[in-house]
Amino acid sequence: MLPEHEGHFGALCERAEVIVVSGAEENQMRAQIPDTFNGMYYLLTQNGNHAVHKKGTELWSEGFSPEQKAIVGRFIDTIHDELALPVSDENDLVEDRGSQISYSLIGHHEALEKKRAFDADGSKRKAILAAHPELVQNLEDAGVEVTVGGTTCFDIYLKGRNKGFNVKRLIDHLGWQHEHAIYIGDALEPGRNDESVIGVIATKKVRDHHDTFFFIKSLLH
Repeated sequence: MLPEHEGHFGALCERAEVIVVSGAEENQMRAQIPDTFNGMYYLLTQNGNHAVHKKGTELWSEGFSPEQKAIVGRFIDTIHDELALPVSDENDLVEDRGSQISYSLIGHHEALEKKRAFDADGSKRKAILAAHPELVQNLEDAGVEVTVGGTTCFDIYLKGRNKGFNVKRLIDHLGWQHEHAIYIGDALEPGRNDESVIGVIATKKVRDHHDTFFFIKSLLH
C-alpha cells in the first residue's frame, strides 16, 4: 500500500466493513498493509480459504489431503517440464500456503517489473490450461480447482472454494446483506481469479492499485 493510499484506506475502514481478499497468505498480506490498520479489516487469504476476523481470530482454514497434493504436484511438474522456462530460482516457483498451492511460472519473488510484463492479462496461462484439459480434469476429479492468479501464478485450491464462494461465505457468516456490498477487483475477466465473485455481490472492475484507490476515494465523497 503506497503512502498516498493509506488515508483513503483508513477512511474506508472507518466508514464501512472492509474485507481484503487475495491469493496470498496472511503474512504477505499483512506486510503490504501498515500495522496502524490492524484490527480494522477482515482478511480472506489464499482466495478466501483462510479467513481471519478483524479482531485476529481465525474463522476457517481449508486444507488438502495427501492424495490431492500428489495430483497437484504432477500437474505442476508436467507444466514446468513442458514449458522449460528460464527462471532465476527453481526453488521459488511453488508455494504450499496451507489452504492453497500457488505455482508461479517464473518465480514468486522475481522482479516486480518482470512479473507484471510476463502475462498481465492472463492470456498465456489461460492458453496453457486450455491446452491441457486432461490435467485440469485430473485435478477436478480429485476435488481440486486451478485458476489464473496474479501476474505469473496458477492458484490451486479445493474445488469450488474460489473467491466468490468465500466472499459469500464470509458475508453470510457475519450476517451482512449482499445488496449492501461491492467487490473491487482487477481480474474480473473470464478465467481470472476475481471472475467468481460476479453474481455474488456487485463488482467494480479496476486496472490496478491506483485505480482501486481512485474508486475508493469516489465512494468517500
